[in-house]
Amino acid sequence: MTATESAIASLKRRRAKIEDDLTTRGRAHTYSLARYNLHQMLTAEIKEHVRGHCLDAGAGRGPFQALLRRVATSVTAIDVTERPGITDAVGDVQSMPEFANESFDSLICSQVLEHVPRPWDAFAEFARVLKPGGMAIISVPHLSMIHEAPHDYYRYTEYGLKSLAEQSGFSVVDICPTGGLISFLGHFVSQVTMTTAGGLPIIGGLFRLFNLIGLVYLLSLLDRLGGLRMLFPCDYCAVFQKKK
Repeated sequence: MTATESAIASLKRRRAKIEDDLTTRGRAHTYSLARYNLHQMLTAEIKEHVRGHCLDAGAGRGPFQALLRRVATSVTAIDVTERPGITDAVGDVQSMPEFANESFDSLICSQVLEHVPRPWDAFAEFARVLKPGGMAIISVPHLSMIHEAPHDYYRYTEYGLKSLAEQSGFSVVDICPTGGLISFLGHFVSQVTMTTAGGLPIIGGLFRLFNLIGLVYLLSLLDRLGGLRMLFPCDYCAVFQKKK
């Protein structure tokens, strides 16, 4: 391993540690403006549409687990990586034989579909495991750096999302951009800040506070005014309903 590769690997480990810590404290959304915007939208949609038996498809670190458990009767989480206390099943959202047909009332799939090579298969599985009338809340990136390489396959427009959903038997309830160009650029700056200075002992907390106030809260004002989110959406949050 070269010195550059070693440095990159070290930064990735530091980033993972910071994200684990923020998620454990229920603060994952404070990592960057892009995360904050998406969290705000997803929280509102979860409160409105999640009910009954809910599937967290591609749960990751489980940033929405606490909220899901408050609004749903039960929550089942699946992910390609086993995470004790979060995942109930280890698997791929493109094929979920662990779950019977029409076994869930609602599902959430956040920032996952860019990492699957066959998102149409994932949508077909979502339709299969949802009951008629069931709700699917899905978020995807439109502007994003390459991440989780080599498993980084797609970026989405609202039109692509709509097409995938309708082909699988869903009707569109809502598709909204979350954040704009400033949100996208700010995420990169926050990532650099958090994985370098934010991970330092003693003074790291000051840089995290700077990130939260300057690069999340204050930058959000600029993003709302000049982020051009209709032309340069950072992410999309969509709500679909399985046709009855």
